[in-house]
Amino acid sequence: MQINFIKKSFIRPLALSSVLLPALALSGTVAYAAQAPAKPIAATTTLVSPSNEAKEHLMAKLSKLAFFSAEFSQNILDAQGEILQQGSGTIAISKPNLVNWKTITPDETLIVSDGNTLWFYDPFIEQASAYSLAKSIHNTPILLLTSDEPQLWQQYTVIEQQGVVENGLRFVVMPKDKNSQIKKLTLNFTDTENNDAQLSEFTFQDATGQISQISLSKFNSKTKPADTLFNFSLPEGVRLEDKR
Repeated sequence: MQINFIKKSFIRPLALSSVLLPALALSGTVAYAAQAPAKPIAATTTLVSPSNEAKEHLMAKLSKLAFFSAEFSQNILDAQGEILQQGSGTIAISKPNLVNWKTITPDETLIVSDGNTLWFYDPFIEQASAYSLAKSIHNTPILLLTSDEPQLWQQYTVIEQQGVVENGLRFVVMPKDKNSQIKKLTLNFTDTENNDAQLSEFTFQDATGQISQISLSKFNSKTKPADTLFNFSLPEGVRLEDKR
């Protein structure tokens, strides 16, 4: 499946797509939206094996996150770790399967999941694309943040790493599907006084070795995001590519 965007800024549309649409076999060289590299994982932590206990611990942490909103900062890195582009935006998630991901700088782009459809909107080229959420969710690890469905989690293995995040925990999620474009999703949690699940950063590694790390700030899991954030209406004059 191919997305045909005008190449005014080749990185910009793919950067956002890579976070929520990795299962769609985007054409060309995919560069991922990311925050500056986090503290490297110690060599000994790579020897940890996936376990059901780690998966259950992560699911328990995420079960406390019925919803959240945050601001994010990002860098786009190539496989050699060189920064290709920097940006920022906002994210809102509400269970089940609702996402609003808006990149504000350097260019505005928007992804919305309304629970049935993933909408990708690029105002610059006046184009929107629609994808079936059901066809994407099993190969799109970031959507694990929006679902507590055990059947979905069976598609992934989980490693828990301690001592690599200051005042927190790190979980590494890997799809069992060898054809998945995303090979690794890393979630960093910061401890809070109330023992809440505060997500501070998440990182992707794709099949080519490219890395995407996204750092969150102003994390809010107390105020439910507005329902309107998870609705998308096609603006007048915008062309729709319906790939559902």
